[in-house]
Amino acid sequence: MGSMIRAVRAWARTWLSTRAQRAAEVARVEAQRAQYLGMVPEPPAGYEVPTVGRRLVEHARAHGWFALEVWTVQDGWPLYVVTVGRPAEDSEGRRIGLRWEYRRMWSSLFVPHGQELVLCGPGAAWTPEAPEVHEAPSLGEVMAVIEAHPVG
Repeated sequence: MGSMIRAVRAWARTWLSTRAQRAAEVARVEAQRAQYLGMVPEPPAGYEVPTVGRRLVEHARAHGWFALEVWTVQDGWPLYVVTVGRPAEDSEGRRIGLRWEYRRMWSSLFVPHGQELVLCGPGAAWTPEAPEVHEAPSLGEVMAVIEAHPVG
């Protein structure tokens, strides 16, 4: 009986150390990927999340939608990209593969250092009615869609 317990403990130690090694490797690869893509986890020094971008993220999360915020630096200019979305469901609550997803970007290009970034371009959208990428509606309309289709 004692040898079986020792064997189980040895297996558990091996399993835990292997799992920790895998987790460390995944974290290392993700950090390299983020660095390669120019992504940074926080706003660069002197910049902050745009007010409207923060409101969109908070509104989406309050209604159960996912919200992804990414900072990236291209040619020395910080960009802030927000993606909000959720899967679509049929009348019985089953996921049907379609989705609502909206992506907007704010840029610091030609904005004096320390001032709020500006929304650039119309953004991109994918919806159950138009599943191919198309121009996103205004931020007010996106917030209305989020409110009309909460998760849960």
